[in-house]
Amino acid sequence: MAKLRHIAFIVKEPDRLYDFYHHLFGVEKVRHGPTGAIHVIDGLFNLAFLKQNLSDAAVVNTHRADGEEIDQRQGINHYGFLVENAEQTLGRLDGSLQRGDTPQNGRPAEMRIIDPWGNKVDLSARGFLGREEKKLPGVRHMVVQADAPQKAAEFYKTVFDLKEIGTAADGSVRLTDGDITLDLTQKKTIDKSGIQYFGVQVENSFQLKSRFNDVGLELSNPKEGETEIRFNDPEGNVFAVSEKGWQL
Repeated sequence: MAKLRHIAFIVKEPDRLYDFYHHLFGVEKVRHGPTGAIHVIDGLFNLAFLKQNLSDAAVVNTHRADGEEIDQRQGINHYGFLVENAEQTLGRLDGSLQRGDTPQNGRPAEMRIIDPWGNKVDLSARGFLGREEKKLPGVRHMVVQADAPQKAAEFYKTVFDLKEIGTAADGSVRLTDGDITLDLTQKKTIDKSGIQYFGVQVENSFQLKSRFNDVGLELSNPKEGETEIRFNDPEGNVFAVSEKGWQL
């Protein structure tokens, strides 16, 4: 089974976001790239803050010629899977789907595919700089908007061997790799399709209240019937916090 292990953002100030998430959750900086990108991990999961580059550049397959992302809009840009063998995973794909090598400039990703709904998905057999160390706080959830959640679920079950653990009344489907859950839903939380937000599971939210207060946020209890509370980081990205987690 492939493992969800990576989310990348296009950001104006990578250092500011590192400071923010480090203060709240203690994430560890593991890479500072030559273009200003910062990669952090919680032990298991990698968050990459890619510095926005609005200069003009030619497009070469799945990336720009200078190695940067094609879409330079601020926000969550793509996500990635740790796989046993990238070529075997590619062999499960429809031949019509776009794919390409990821620029090898120290990045952990090896390949990039574009799923049938236009989502950019990285593949890596060498990992995303994590240690497969499962501790909290840690990223344990992500939400992707798809017009056909059940069809998207079948794609991710077939290509990445994710397991379905539930379907909501609105048609949203929840998958898991055993550690991280993936919700596929028609609903939009932000003003674009694709990945909407990610979730961090914590052991004790009460112990984190002062950290949230330090950055001007109030960590309260979820509303009745809900398991998460959503916030915006300094650049507007949505993230959720949950004690219970998202495994049904």
